[in-house]
Amino acid sequence: MNIQQIRSATVKITYGGSVFLIDPMFAQKDAYPPIPMSFSPDRRWPMVDLPVSEKEILQDVDAVIMTHYHIDHFDEFAVNSLSKDMKIFVQDEEDKKTLEKFGFLNLEILREEGVSFGDVKLYKTNCIHGEREKAFPYFEKMGIRHEAMGVVFKCDGEKTLYLAGDTIWCGFVEEAIDKFSPDAVIVNAADAQLETSGSIIMGIKDIQALHNYAPSLKIIASHMDTVGHATLDRVGLRKYLKEHNLEDTVLVPEDGENIMI
Repeated sequence: MNIQQIRSATVKITYGGSVFLIDPMFAQKDAYPPIPMSFSPDRRWPMVDLPVSEKEILQDVDAVIMTHYHIDHFDEFAVNSLSKDMKIFVQDEEDKKTLEKFGFLNLEILREEGVSFGDVKLYKTNCIHGEREKAFPYFEKMGIRHEAMGVVFKCDGEKTLYLAGDTIWCGFVEEAIDKFSPDAVIVNAADAQLETSGSIIMGIKDIQALHNYAPSLKIIASHMDTVGHATLDRVGLRKYLKEHNLEDTVLVPEDGENIMI
């Protein structure tokens, strides 16, 4: 398989003869105002531009996976750029209805029991997008959902890939590892936070817990150096990995970089 880190949570995965685009966000640098209730109240985002053109990103894409409908995972620029008959997988009926309102026609809900796309089997996994007591009130204030999903990719002749999605380290991640025995996992690792929400995606402590639970698992850190509520950047994560001899286990790709697994 080939994993190309595009920017933030946007990743392009070539797997089992198909090309999947994950969570497309195509906004230009500084397109969005600062995120309310974040620790960087003056920081516009995305903090960087796309590393390549939208045309290049969309080249050869067979299907899109939207892990959940938040603006940093599927924005209006992606809505305008994607073909309305593009195959798009979503987490549930509510997200399906949202994309139908934008005119998308070829939508399918992922299932925990798996759905097929070509030679690839895709399995929905569950997430906890931050601790319920601390994080969910912020989602309610902002009028957005807390529900999100991960995805497991399986195919004969390929290693198993787990895209954890917007989640902290939790029992759902343990269950996915136990059930599917993945060879590699992509984690959203910017440790995004809002005031007193605590982490709403993984940070250093989550990555360390993940490694402790599955020491042989190759971890790929995504969703970094882009959003305004991030509290961990690549520099900080790489420093920790070097200090704890994890540089060969946890990969931190730059935007545009390709990783072969």
